[in-house]
Amino acid sequence: MRRKRFQRGGLSTRKRRGKNYWYAQWREGSAPKSKELGLCSKMGRAEAEAILAEILQPQNAEAKAGRKIYTLTGFLSAIYLPVFRRKWKASTAMTEESRMEAHLINDIGHRPMHEINREELQALLDRKAKTLGDSMVNHLRFRLRSVFELALAERVVDRNPATVLYTPRECQKGKARHVMTPEHVNQMLEALDLRERLIARLATWEGMRPGEILALQIGDLDSESVWVRRRVYKGTLDTPKTKRSVRQVALTSGTVQLLETWLSFVQRGDRDAWLFPTENPASSIGRDNTWNRHMLPRLKAIGLEWATFQVMRRTFASLSKQIGVDAHTRSAQMGNTVDVNENEYAVTRFEDRLAAVRRLETVIQ
Repeated sequence: MRRKRFQRGGLSTRKRRGKNYWYAQWREGSAPKSKELGLCSKMGRAEAEAILAEILQPQNAEAKAGRKIYTLTGFLSAIYLPVFRRKWKASTAMTEESRMEAHLINDIGHRPMHEINREELQALLDRKAKTLGDSMVNHLRFRLRSVFELALAERVVDRNPATVLYTPRECQKGKARHVMTPEHVNQMLEALDLRERLIARLATWEGMRPGEILALQIGDLDSESVWVRRRVYKGTLDTPKTKRSVRQVALTSGTVQLLETWLSFVQRGDRDAWLFPTENPASSIGRDNTWNRHMLPRLKAIGLEWATFQVMRRTFASLSKQIGVDAHTRSAQMGNTVDVNENEYAVTRFEDRLAAVRRLETVIQ
């Protein structure tokens, strides 16, 4: 038996005998149907749409009666997540599922999807904006739109109530975008032991992600570069974050020297040996353990506890920009896109902006 589908029909105008009529089209089963509803001069679009909705009401009621009802939680577990897990990397799935659990399922997970409306979703974003930054709220808005787009395609809902959601202006302020000065960088390196100093240098002077650094193996080393072929994320070994992340990272002379010193302290082993192994050579050290136990206490003692791995990468992008390295080269070294590099990592100093407007002033005058 052919499944009955919810439909809205189509409404247009057509001219007959010099006059414009509202012309409705829909389907009953497999048969196309149409009807003139009245003169455009005597009937507005709203009235014509109401007549069409009345025509479609009996079969739409049947379609709704035969439709399976999902709560948001049920739809995510039964349809949405199985579809997107095939697309997402393990690290992305871990992050997105945790975010949906905390901010969507716990709030509106019990609600039947076909009953959720735009006002309810916007009210949810308004509440989240009181405690979350705009970046997180933007993520939630995007995810809601994606969830309801799939629900619409699967005929679970009749329309997408998330299409016109917006991020409230009154979001919490995000974290300060710190950038280290060269003096800060030197202070940081002097405060750390050899292993952590090398890790920090790869993040700051080479712009690498911590998961890429800790996933390096002996076979990834060249004389003037390292090859990013994998990464570790929350203890899980995975492929690099994006296709651009698979790359050859150029090394500064200071890092090459520090790397040679470090290799003299560790057993080189075979090409598959970890560059930064734990006491068990079969595994690499973890990011959180390395940061919390070996780096943060040393940096906190000199007032640089804010110099996280993200700050280190931002410092690479910002200082490179200051000395004139173009955005394409920076992004190729860091393994991200030019847009992300320019808008998320590279921070322009006030001194550079001041010099720019002063140069402009000399040209205009």
